[in-house]
Amino acid sequence: MKKIRIFLIDDHHVLRQAIATMLEAEGGIQIVGQSGDGRAAIADISATMPDLVIVDLKMPGMGGLAVIGEISKLSRKIGIIVFTMYDNPAYVWETTNAGASGYVLKSAGKDDLLRAVRAVHAGAGYLQAEVTKPLLQRLAQDARVAGNKGALSSRELQVLECLADGQSNKVIASTLSITEDTVKAHLKNLYEKLGAADRAHAVAIALRQQLIE
Repeated sequence: MKKIRIFLIDDHHVLRQAIATMLEAEGGIQIVGQSGDGRAAIADISATMPDLVIVDLKMPGMGGLAVIGEISKLSRKIGIIVFTMYDNPAYVWETTNAGASGYVLKSAGKDDLLRAVRAVHAGAGYLQAEVTKPLLQRLAQDARVAGNKGALSSRELQVLECLADGQSNKVIASTLSITEDTVKAHLKNLYEKLGAADRAHAVAIALRQQLIE
């Protein structure tokens, strides 16, 4: 089975090495390069052409946002995951707009980072729950007062608000006294009304519509 080839960019050497060791220990992952300097990393990425790049947001010299832009120019096939300590919604929007497909906080556990790696490598997006929660809450609030044809129903709003609280489909079903299949149906309907493919897309829509600052 072909391994997921990853390049790491973070100016904290010890953390970067720890992440490299952790990822490679999982199997199916190969670290093809590391750098603590954003500008130097671009040349190395051009030479190695990894499947994914995991990049810190705040670094001396060329910061993560600029690095993301350069990688996107280099190849749209390279998946980009932001790995940062900053949960500011504005950073989520800026990095996503620049070309990143994943956003994970450094306070996250190993499983969150691995889920992000697998999701982005598969062509999907990944936003950590701690990042999406405030955005989904704002989206739910905006939907509540919307009066257009695509406005969400009261039940769909309840489901969205449960999502904003980080509840799983099973917990949502219990909270609202409905079945998990009904929860899935409501999610499908609200995503269609919002024009969203999934949770990450719904958050992106909220940001584009300036539902958050």
